[in-house]
Amino acid sequence: MSINIAVAETLRGLRLKKGISQEKLAEAIDSHQVYISEIENGKKTPSLAVIYRIAQFFNLSLSEFAALVEAKL
Repeated sequence: MSINIAVAETLRGLRLKKGISQEKLAEAIDSHQVYISEIENGKKTPSLAVIYRIAQFFNLSLSEFAALVEAKL
């Protein structure tokens, strides 16, 4: 599995577990729904700054988010 797919699956899983839309997540992290969709489909690689905002949104540290991604690899 590629890192992009691992990030995609982790993000999608966290988002669905919380029951929020891509649009709501994008708004919360000052991004766009299309960008979230592209990340979740493995088409875009988010920057560290975006990953940090995503992790914060889900009340995770960067290392906790990274551990979730690594578990999928």
